[in-house]
Amino acid sequence: MDKDQLREFYERNPPDLRFITDINRRHFRFLLPNGRFFKIKDAIRSARDLQRWLIKLQPLDVYYSTSTYLDPTSVASRPKKSTDYWGPGNVILGHDVAFDLDRRPLSIFNLERARKDAVRLLDLLSDQNYPLKYVAFSGSKGFHLVFDDIDRTLEPDIHSRERSIIQRRKMLVDEIVSKGIKIDTTVTADTRRIIRLPGTINSKTGYCCQYLSVDQLRSPVVDWIDGISRLEDHTKIPRFKLIPLPKLKMKRRPEPIDRDFDHGYTTFITSSVLGTKGRHAVLLSLPKGSQERVVRTLRQVQEEYDLTDIYLFELPNAYQAICLKTVQRNRYQKILDMARSPSASQLRNYDRVSLRMGPLVDQEMKVLEPSAQFVTFIECPPKVRDGNFVSQGHINFLRRHGLTPLEYSKVHGNGEFKLVDAEIRL
Repeated sequence: MDKDQLREFYERNPPDLRFITDINRRHFRFLLPNGRFFKIKDAIRSARDLQRWLIKLQPLDVYYSTSTYLDPTSVASRPKKSTDYWGPGNVILGHDVAFDLDRRPLSIFNLERARKDAVRLLDLLSDQNYPLKYVAFSGSKGFHLVFDDIDRTLEPDIHSRERSIIQRRKMLVDEIVSKGIKIDTTVTADTRRIIRLPGTINSKTGYCCQYLSVDQLRSPVVDWIDGISRLEDHTKIPRFKLIPLPKLKMKRRPEPIDRDFDHGYTTFITSSVLGTKGRHAVLLSLPKGSQERVVRTLRQVQEEYDLTDIYLFELPNAYQAICLKTVQRNRYQKILDMARSPSASQLRNYDRVSLRMGPLVDQEMKVLEPSAQFVTFIECPPKVRDGNFVSQGHINFLRRHGLTPLEYSKVHGNGEFKLVDAEIRL
């Protein structure tokens, strides 16, 4: 991550500490560009104090303690024995009820799953009268919810005090997990945990960890995600659903490419015509080769089965054809068999055909292969176009990808198209 970008960001955006109570009792820690953690040795009393450190060091990530301490500048690991020396840096004065909720890998779909868990958690703790301090988008895979503790009693003995807090947190964690809400249990139960500071950049994505209103949390992620601050030139969060497709593998490339990962993510459109009873648009894949031969094959199938116009797309290793005409499954199978399409076995095994249309990206969201590119249009006779039903959903899909399909007089389906966002083995 570019240090100049970080410096410019923090020069323009002082950290917003309005919801962080008892700031001067908090411990702050930076992850530096050299990979080491740096403990702030000064007491932070204002946003300006912290901003000076941010501008000076340009940290990759910024964290603060969920506990408050007698002396936050000398916080150390928890002594293993009560008989060991407990300096002022180990004397806890309070502990937020903090939650980290995320779903992996990073995607809009998984963020939406985490958001729904966060809403359930918010409702649960609100019913138990826990005062909400803030809600934040973490800048990556999830959300942070931080509450005040409803039990402010502190054991006089500093050793048993921390044990008592941990015991209460574990009981709360057990209750939440029992209700099927997925949280990072260690963040909540550990009094020594640090959590990402709102208003600072998440180095994994370039997005800012940012406060959200309760109304935003209750709204779908797509309604507000584009308004989150982020550094330029960082990949936007992918809108992948990440549902594994069994037995789906990419063809081996003729030239090996050096990679340190074994899974990628992409998007498929399916042949299902939503809003009809078992009908399919005629989608099929053909191996990469002479475009002229592929077009000739498709014309033969088009004439044999009175197919409407065919839109041909190209991937590095295959051609993808979309015909808007809708057919029943048995006829669809005959069409695929005549074309000798690899999609024929997919229809037999899964009762649908899926074509990869989106880009193929790796686990760091780097594009390995582009999305399918439109190459040509195989037109049918007007009487065929006027005499057959076509899928409204697949028309809408083509329009969303910059194409303008011809006018069709017989259209059915509910106008939606089914996408399968998938994790695949490379």
